[in-house]
Amino acid sequence: METQKRFSILNYLVVLFAFGLLFSCEQLAPVEEPVAVLEEFQDLSGLALEPEDDPINGRLVYTSDCESDCIEPESGNYFAIKDSKSQSSGINTKKVSYKAYNTENKFVVKVKYEVTSGPSQAKASIAIQINGKKKEFKAVPSGYTATFSVPLEKGWEKCDQVTFSITQKGLGSPISFSEDYNLIPVCMDEDTFTDPRDGQVYKIVRIGNQVWFAENLKYASGDCYDNQPENCEKYGYLYGIFNAPECPNGWHVPNNSEWEELIDFLGGSEVAGGKMKSISGWNEPNIGATNESGFTALPGGDLIWTVCCGSPISNGLGEYGKWWSKDNYHVSISNSGSNTSFYRWFDDEGETQYAFSCRCLKD
Repeated sequence: METQKRFSILNYLVVLFAFGLLFSCEQLAPVEEPVAVLEEFQDLSGLALEPEDDPINGRLVYTSDCESDCIEPESGNYFAIKDSKSQSSGINTKKVSYKAYNTENKFVVKVKYEVTSGPSQAKASIAIQINGKKKEFKAVPSGYTATFSVPLEKGWEKCDQVTFSITQKGLGSPISFSEDYNLIPVCMDEDTFTDPRDGQVYKIVRIGNQVWFAENLKYASGDCYDNQPENCEKYGYLYGIFNAPECPNGWHVPNNSEWEELIDFLGGSEVAGGKMKSISGWNEPNIGATNESGFTALPGGDLIWTVCCGSPISNGLGEYGKWWSKDNYHVSISNSGSNTSFYRWFDDEGETQYAFSCRCLKD
């Protein structure tokens, strides 16, 4: 009887030892990658959290100003905010980081959980709440990102505020965030703008990162070439130092550096003119005019006042166009030379006063 009892105890201890060994091996063995990644997770193990590594296959810009930034439709470029917190629990340290941004039609929060030091393989519970809508992710492995998104309501506008919160539990005390985000608007995709001052409708065009009037300004504070109203209708008004052009609210007269940005985007001053010139409306031969930029430059000429004369002299209609620059580095395109060049010069005014066309640039 005593022998049988000792045998039972021995068997019991062997079983306990086997279970202990199995448990120990399970804890120390490396975690195998799951065969199929859950839809809510994106495996970022071994990758730096840099914008180009975002699983949206786009680029996140970590700055946001809802008043001036905008999302280019279908570009995959979005304006995000981010933050992270770390916390130690014994010899282990965990880190929770998030990125939040809006696309054209939804708001997205991505939360990454990782054990940054220590032997723990503890999984986490992550709860994300956006404007009262909540989703919880359980058993999130270290190195995985939980993603939750909600559609934006119809009629949303720039700077509308979204409130979101994040709570991570597991491996020590919880880590939480509670944040606000101002929605970034979609870039203007209309092809016209109506000047509220006089109801004049202008075609507009995006060239690079700039949005321009695709027509010369026609606000009636300038003069018409040869004093003929039909020239103002076709080429816009000509503005001088005493009646400087005024663009509508939200637009402005470009300065030298903004003209320079346009020229550089179009390949430099030697070729920019041809890419900006309308293929009609210029005197022949209009060599090199493609208007591939959509700027549709027309040769409105200029007006010149001199000390001797009271009336302006009209010059250059059909031959060249000259445009205002806010800092007097004015610009021109002409039919001379290769017909594709774009020129800039400084107007020191002197004894001669000029009047030029004006293009407005979006703020």
